[in-house]
Amino acid sequence: MEPKIEIVNIVATLKLDPMPKPDKILERIPRAKLIRRFHGAMIRLDKIPILFYRDNIIITGLKSMNELDQVIKNAISLLQGRGFNVKIISRQVVNITVKVELGIELNLYEVARKLNGIYDPDYRPYVIARLNGTTLLVSQMGKLVLLGAKSLEQVYNILGKALALIT
Repeated sequence: MEPKIEIVNIVATLKLDPMPKPDKILERIPRAKLIRRFHGAMIRLDKIPILFYRDNIIITGLKSMNELDQVIKNAISLLQGRGFNVKIISRQVVNITVKVELGIELNLYEVARKLNGIYDPDYRPYVIARLNGTTLLVSQMGKLVLLGAKSLEQVYNILGKALALIT
């Protein structure tokens, strides 16, 4: 059975020049909301939250890189339409979370040994393994969650190596 891989979340940061101040965002974009806890402003574009802080923008809740491109394009258009003369300085994917269903049961003691991971059934019902700067969670029912990848290439490389070891 072929593993079923699904992107659960992509988080990216964006730096603009000049960076719009959160108070100006709130002033010029009526649907923007103040996020006091972070001293920033938030707007939603197509149900995707975009958080404006002092020195960067955080975009979360994305399911694909194409969606990221579209949300960035829409955000820049919105800002420019509200009088912000901004251009993109940098864009960086900071986290990709992926869910994988193998469709097989796994022996977690063996998985922990092969991945050099941690498994203690008294504390948690899954293996935790660190692989190339990411974290992989593996359940007995053959479900995996990969956290912390920075690119889709990294996701597929790590999953390929992990699956070769545990299946």
